Amino acid sequence: MKLQKDLSIHGPIRIAVVGAGLMGSGLVAQLKSIKNIDVILWSSRGEEALLDKAKDVGLKEDAYGFTSEEEAARGLLKEGKMVLTTNNALAWELEDVDAICDCTGNTEAGAQLNENGLNAGKHIISFNVECDVLLGPYFLKKAEEKGLCYTGTAGDEPGAIMELYNFAEFLGFRVVAAGKGKNNPMNVEATPEALKDEAEKKGVSPRMLTSFVDATNTMIELNSVANATGLLPDEGGCVGIHADIKELNKKLLTKDMGGEMNRRGTVNFVHGIAPGVFVSVECDEPVIQREMPYLSMGDGPNYILYRPYHLTNIETPLTIAKAVLYNEATIAPEKGYVAHTVAVAKKDMEAGDPVQGIGSDTAYGTLVEADRTYDENLLPIGLLVGEAKLRRPVKKGQMLRLEDVALDEGSLLVKLFMQEHCRFYTLPE
Repeated sequence: MKLQKDLSIHGPIRIAVVGAGLMGSGLVAQLKSIKNIDVILWSSRGEEALLDKAKDVGLKEDAYGFTSEEEAARGLLKEGKMVLTTNNALAWELEDVDAICDCTGNTEAGAQLNENGLNAGKHIISFNVECDVLLGPYFLKKAEEKGLCYTGTAGDEPGAIMELYNFAEFLGFRVVAAGKGKNNPMNVEATPEALKDEAEKKGVSPRMLTSFVDATNTMIELNSVANATGLLPDEGGCVGIHADIKELNKKLLTKDMGGEMNRRGTVNFVHGIAPGVFVSVECDEPVIQREMPYLSMGDGPNYILYRPYHLTNIETPLTIAKAVLYNEATIAPEKGYVAHTVAVAKKDMEAGDPVQGIGSDTAYGTLVEADRTYDENLLPIGLLVGEAKLRRPVKKGQMLRLEDVALDEGSLLVKLFMQEHCRFYTLPE
């Protein structure tokens, strides 16, 4: 395999993994069995939890050391040991790091890692679609100016969708829809407290599970695909389709053709095909149209290219190698800000109330076109970090506007977002 050969010629790629949740721990475990991609730093918020994770993934105690100090970290690296730390800044401060893998899922942490990492000359491989949909085009431009790679990861659903999209486009098909299956029944009123026991059984945080159930995570992943491909949310947003794989091609027609789409060229999610991803394609060539039924692809007029799995962190080494060796992104927001995942109130709230974002009991996300976001001054849910508070009362089900919320002025994420988007919004005084 050319990639393996080129990697052996290049020599070890040295990476920093930030985050010790399901994705971060899984990535560290996976890379133990892959030659020439070495985790030299692993960072997370809690020392005790990180040390427990190190044991869980089978790291030998003499193979790593814990420190938050830069010079001590350099000393550990000279001894050939992995650095464990709660100081994310070491990921960009240590010269030995070639690339940073952001497994935090935290928008503020992502902004810090991307901004400082790119400034320090590090490639960025990101699971953090939550941050990408807010500032991805900004970070992509910065990376290109510095000759670096900024990319989402293979195995995550946006990356898996992009793989099918690129395949279809190269072969001359026209992509009319793209999306993913949704694992959980949809409940926009879900809260971390209500899902606490289920989250514990599944080994994820209550906030993470809440973001899955209330579909905020789904909207954000489709948002990432929209910004990478130019596909839009369907009119009225992504409401979800119920279908198995055999009937999906008929459901992914416009309503005037008997389907459930309001328009062509959209992203959406489907109840009934999880954990798969898909693209729906068309072809104008009569010879190919006659061949597709022979190939068991159905009678048309559209055909489903379907991948029934995505292996999350297990596939990430492919992205790491291609990013560092070839400066090749798996998925990147090349079309700019096509859509935004905006906040909707989960309950009635009063002025002065704290308002939290992704996976909280105060807001969920829904996907809308960027033009509508700016025209109506809608607030992306990922900006609800830190000490965000309401400026005025809001009602359950109300889309939050920029002027409704006093955002955390100390947040780098908020600062960069406002710099990047101020030309589009009417900013509150």
